[in-house]
Amino acid sequence: MEMSLKRSLCLALLLLAGIWAVPADGGPNDIRDEGVGTYTDSFVANQISNFTINRQMVSCGVGTIAGGPTFSGPFAMLMYAKDIQFYYANHLTKTIRASGRMRSITHVGGLLVEDVDHDFLAIAKDNGATGDRFDVHFSTPFWNSANPMCTPSTEVPGKCRFGGVLVTDNTGMNQMGDVTVGP
Repeated sequence: MEMSLKRSLCLALLLLAGIWAVPADGGPNDIRDEGVGTYTDSFVANQISNFTINRQMVSCGVGTIAGGPTFSGPFAMLMYAKDIQFYYANHLTKTIRASGRMRSITHVGGLLVEDVDHDFLAIAKDNGATGDRFDVHFSTPFWNSANPMCTPSTEVPGKCRFGGVLVTDNTGMNQMGDVTVGP
């Protein structure tokens, strides 16, 4: 019995050593039922905005810098999910909907005006090779329908919206990022 135990232990150690020695390969980084990219439109004052939407993270950021690389410019905002409670990729409509709790940090004129947690609804639309879209719908004490900087939500009455169509290169054929929904 002792010999059998030693043999089993040796085999287990060899197996572990073999698994440890195999190089880790995350595989391809193709996206499916998620999105990442850069968008802009008049609703974000035509500033470049980045986003990500997947089962682990929904985020977007918009803004400018001034006076050096570490100082906020006239406007900057970062929003990221702290708790995604719902995530669904609808293959028929090629749309992703995610909701939960998000943190928003807003700087105006280089000063912090808000750092709060709030509910959100994010929607990403796969429109093919060009024209993919991302929007996040939300409200906070600062971002509400009485704020003239608030673009009204097209999905949730009384909420604000940040979002837009992904930007493309000068040919209009290559969008910066991708929303991919479906097999």
